[in-house]
Amino acid sequence: MRAKPQPELIACHDCGAGVSFSAATCPHCGSQEPSGPHVFSQQEIRRHRIEQRNDRTLALAVVGCAAAGAFYGMVMSSSQIGAVLAGCGYGFVGLMIGVGVGFVINMTRHL
Repeated sequence: MRAKPQPELIACHDCGAGVSFSAATCPHCGSQEPSGPHVFSQQEIRRHRIEQRNDRTLALAVVGCAAAGAFYGMVMSSSQIGAVLAGCGYGFVGLMIGVGVGFVINMTRHL
């Protein structure tokens, strides 16, 4: 008769008791993270920094192009209502262009 394999036990991060690696909580102390807090590897940290920089670049490109488009629309219009409408319209066009510009910058940065 073959013995059943025992589940792999780890020491609970909070109380030190043996807990199954796949357990969601420690049955002894009720800890929500019996294996301890997640420790990020250097590769995960580097990837997270790159994603943050890409997000900032995209946001700046979108806001900058939208502001430039809105400014252009307001300056080029002759009436107040026309300036508001043109500013909104050109701002939206700038917003759409900014998304593409930010995407291209983020994609070509690592080439």
